[in-house]
Amino acid sequence: MQNRLRWKAYLLITLLALVSVRVAASQPDDLRINVLLTGRVTERHLISSWFRNEPLIDPLLVPSRGVAGGESQVRKFIRVYFPRNYETVKSQDFMVFAGTIMNMFTPTQHKWMHDAVLEGTGGLNSRSVLSGIYYPEWAVTSTQKAFPNDVEALLASPSEIHRSGCDLEIIVRTDLPPVFSMFIDKKIRWRLTDYSCGRVIPREGATIWMWLKGPFADLSTIKPDSTPHTISWRYGEGLTWTCHDRLVNWWQDPIANPYGLDMIMNMILHSTGRSLPDDVEIVHDIRSKVVDFNTRMILLLGTIEFAESFGANMAPVFDGMDDVMDSKGEADGMYLGQDYERAWSAYRQCIQELQDLNDVAMERKDRALIWIYLVQWLVVSATLLVAGFFLWSVMIRRRLYREVSHTSFRRTGTE
Repeated sequence: MQNRLRWKAYLLITLLALVSVRVAASQPDDLRINVLLTGRVTERHLISSWFRNEPLIDPLLVPSRGVAGGESQVRKFIRVYFPRNYETVKSQDFMVFAGTIMNMFTPTQHKWMHDAVLEGTGGLNSRSVLSGIYYPEWAVTSTQKAFPNDVEALLASPSEIHRSGCDLEIIVRTDLPPVFSMFIDKKIRWRLTDYSCGRVIPREGATIWMWLKGPFADLSTIKPDSTPHTISWRYGEGLTWTCHDRLVNWWQDPIANPYGLDMIMNMILHSTGRSLPDDVEIVHDIRSKVVDFNTRMILLLGTIEFAESFGANMAPVFDGMDDVMDSKGEADGMYLGQDYERAWSAYRQCIQELQDLNDVAMERKDRALIWIYLVQWLVVSATLLVAGFFLWSVMIRRRLYREVSHTSFRRTGTE
């Protein structure tokens, strides 16, 4: 009974509060990476789903762009979800600013984020100056000083910051750690058309990881016909990144770039001093399996809830779920320890165990519903018999009708 209540509570949390809760393994906190995500990070944005499913990440989501309710709702989200003190901000290993409306944060909160980078927190901001609309707000914050794009130089330049409808080529540097170069031979669109681009001017000491060839060719100063695509630099103890475009574009496009999460995760791993994966394909497949596992778990819980409403006994399924989650916890431990080959096999086994459990649940559901199907069949059959008997009685035997007698007409006027 206790297991049943616990799993029902889990179902309610998973389905109704999926923004902030995910299936998580009980692993030591120091193995996971705390990530503060702001901006376009609601449940309708892919980056939110990515980080809620990633076992290595412990996400703190603060939706602060593109939310229903406008800026008043953004302020509410920040008030509710943003850390209440500097120590909590500093405990974040990495911060993501995905088109965030920065003037929604207080000067104190900006100082906390700035100082956190100084003390070792990494970060990523999108669209070079964060937004094509809110860049003046970004430019005056103390937070932007911790990032490698020279906002002051951009705003002082007479040339435009953004250009749309561009044809471009992304060129990856191969003489740096393989944060991005491990993806060169993958099925990624390195040439894009009709794309929206932002200009990047690196601060002194910044590292250029990828080049953008085409859109700002007339403004190139370092590499012919090219300007920076993605850059990083060391600010105090922290390593931060800036990319020229929005994270909702190429980075989160599963057709153009199915390895978007893997790239961003590599940036996080590199910023936090962790080793990059030797085989990105197996890691990419593991992340897909984790999403598959979590999806199957939600579907299984929905099946259980539905079947129990018809009186099905799901106690064996609940017991099996405990075993599956124990196996999932072991697989998560292998993944967090970067033992990717064993983790891949463990996750595959977890999915198989969950599939077997789902088969049991479906069998018990069908067994409970067979009585409903039988009653429905009896009701329909009885209705058919009654209607048929009534139709036969009225139309064939005509029991309710009196036989019409013959009427004879007498001729008049002939007598």
